[in-house]
Amino acid sequence: MIEAELKARLRDPSAVRDRLGARAPVERAIHRDTYYDEPHGRLEREGRELRLRTVETPDHVLHLLTYKEASVDEASGSKPEYETCVAMPSVVESLWFNEC
Repeated sequence: MIEAELKARLRDPSAVRDRLGARAPVERAIHRDTYYDEPHGRLEREGRELRLRTVETPDHVLHLLTYKEASVDEASGSKPEYETCVAMPSVVESLWFNEC
């Protein structure tokens, strides 16, 4: 999958929230992101990302490990993206910080 984000400046954010709320129920969620890189920042320097995201809602907690390659389109910043669910986020930290 290639990620493409569109950004827009909103003149009336409340009106947009109201219109979105009319189309689908509101779901509140807390996102916590941890980014990983090599000691000298090679991933960031090459435009790549490795992220562990925890998403908490009142009903569940989800952990997602995402790897993003460098941009394939300079204008939009679109990046190939790979994502998987993680059952135990502490294992990701162990794998990253404990070399074999």
